[in-house]
Amino acid sequence: MNLKGKIALVTGSGRNIGRATALKLAMQGATVAVNARRNEIEAREVCEEISDQGGKALPFIADIGVEAEVIQMIFQIEDSLGDVSILVNNAGLRESSVFATMSTKEWRKVVSVNLDGPFFCARAVIPGMIKGRWGRIINVSGLNAFKGHSGWAHVSASKMGAIGLTRALSEEVAGDGILVNHIVPGGFDTKRHADKRPPNQTDIQGIPVGRLGNPDEIAETVAFLVSEGATYITGQTIHVNGGALNY
Repeated sequence: MNLKGKIALVTGSGRNIGRATALKLAMQGATVAVNARRNEIEAREVCEEISDQGGKALPFIADIGVEAEVIQMIFQIEDSLGDVSILVNNAGLRESSVFATMSTKEWRKVVSVNLDGPFFCARAVIPGMIKGRWGRIINVSGLNAFKGHSGWAHVSASKMGAIGLTRALSEEVAGDGILVNHIVPGGFDTKRHADKRPPNQTDIQGIPVGRLGNPDEIAETVAFLVSEGATYITGQTIHVNGGALNY
């Protein structure tokens, strides 16, 4: 697979799954826009890691739940790198709140990142994709969209909404050479490097393969979906969960 000449934006790519995805796409030849909400140090570290491996990346700081910040970020990316041809909406927010006492502010905070963010980002990059007659948009959510989780009504609703966005958008832009798909990770080991304790039995309960996933396994799925081997795949929900949910 050769992504040379492609510009990829991976939101929330300062750590974990986003970081692994940014590294993978860079190693496949894409120039990567590494996004973090506020932690510029993490974003720059990922860019340095990519550079050390012979790739090209630049950091872009923006809260994807804020429309004005997304518009400014896309302008900066297009000005410094070119039109985005690969968008990975990876950034997500999970906060617990009892539904009966959940404030509108708490609801909006989560929905703004998990649902508004993919909308803001996709809307901003699609004109460039249409111009180039080629684009790949991949939204990333989680099992809580399907299984539900006590205290996560806003998380589950927003992530399921993003799946609906994926399905509708895939039909709207397919004729423009743009493919839109959704990845649903199950339980993944996303501890920081300083806290690499082995998972306990509770962590892997309900996962038939008997382990947590590795962020690189999501990155590999993204790499496949943007490759020439996946040109007939769009509007699909791809579960990567070790068998934790058969859907």
